[in-house]
Amino acid sequence: MNHPLKNIDFRWLLTSRVAGNLSLGFAEVPLMWWVLEKTGQASLVATVALIGAIGALIAAPLGGVWADQGHKKRLIQLTYAADALVQLAMIWGIASGNLNLWGVYVLVGLASLFGNLRSPALGALQPLLLEPNQYQQGNAVMSLATTLGMAASFALAGAATGFMGVAGALWVGLGLVVLAALLLIPIREPQVFSSIAHQQPVGAMREGVRFILGTPVVFWIVVIAMLINLILAPFGALAAPYAKGLGGGATDYGLLTAALMVGQLVGLVVMNFIRVKNPFLTFLLGTWGLAAGVGLLAVAPHMGVALTLLAGFGVASSFMNVQAMTLAQQTIPKEMMGRVFGVLQGLNMGVQPLGLAATSGLLAVMDVRSIFGVMGALMLLASLAWLQRPVRSALKTSGASPDPVLGGN
Repeated sequence: MNHPLKNIDFRWLLTSRVAGNLSLGFAEVPLMWWVLEKTGQASLVATVALIGAIGALIAAPLGGVWADQGHKKRLIQLTYAADALVQLAMIWGIASGNLNLWGVYVLVGLASLFGNLRSPALGALQPLLLEPNQYQQGNAVMSLATTLGMAASFALAGAATGFMGVAGALWVGLGLVVLAALLLIPIREPQVFSSIAHQQPVGAMREGVRFILGTPVVFWIVVIAMLINLILAPFGALAAPYAKGLGGGATDYGLLTAALMVGQLVGLVVMNFIRVKNPFLTFLLGTWGLAAGVGLLAVAPHMGVALTLLAGFGVASSFMNVQAMTLAQQTIPKEMMGRVFGVLQGLNMGVQPLGLAATSGLLAVMDVRSIFGVMGALMLLASLAWLQRPVRSALKTSGASPDPVLGGN
């Protein structure tokens, strides 16, 4: 089997996505810093982040419809161009002194809108460039590269903001956005027949929702993914008091977060070198691993055990994410992939504010350890989904054949 990196179109897409992910920190970090310096209120920084999350709810399903209606590469490039204009507006506003807090809200909302219009098209374009038996390794390579790019982005953006100032860091971000758009030019996008060229967006979105509800294995992938996001969204808020409860300090708080990311990276590296032949066991054992990783934090006696559990949670989440994306690509017809991915992204982004709100309420009535215990119990309960006959049958079919369950390449 040829590795996906031998495919030149995939390499162009991979490089473009890394550049795009690198640009994220160069927009967010300097802008958040500017808001904090101008207002002195951390709550307003959180408001800016919330506006970005709301944008995903609106844009991702619509972006999925547009991705299925026409050229995915063209849609991605147009949204990058719109991003570049937003970056220019930010730079002009800061340099001229005309940018105010409401202007930041508008520009962040627009940036989130364009980014989430683009995301389903990126997800739908990748499987068009690969053979079905390359999907798993392609997803592992893409996830690993983009995760590393995002991690580096925020560290580099922080250093650039300190050295070059807010406007200087934004200029770097603008250059990376333009580069991401240009790197897409050589890609040869295979054309897929569109049955929704003149269909209203609401009707097209409804078809994506119906497909999810009518395909048990995809439905439960969505449910598990939403549950994982419900757990991960408030992790930053829970990790600090948890570290303090274990007798640690700020350094230990940082280590807890790092352990989760290290585990995710290790899992992605491993998925580059193995081929999963039994998706059923992967999903079942992976969900048990997630349940153990978060649930046993409730009884972890010291920091070493907590770090090990979180690293295990990260490894399990990487296995689950790569396999879930692979299964979705095999199951969803090519002509519907944008719509379904758009709905998936909208739902997963939508639960993040819900997770933060739920955690805030739970902290008023129980301690952090108990909340982790509840999370583990919910994940363990969710693992029963894989034992259902239609889901188990679909997973066995997927593992038995290298070809997609529905649709061809």
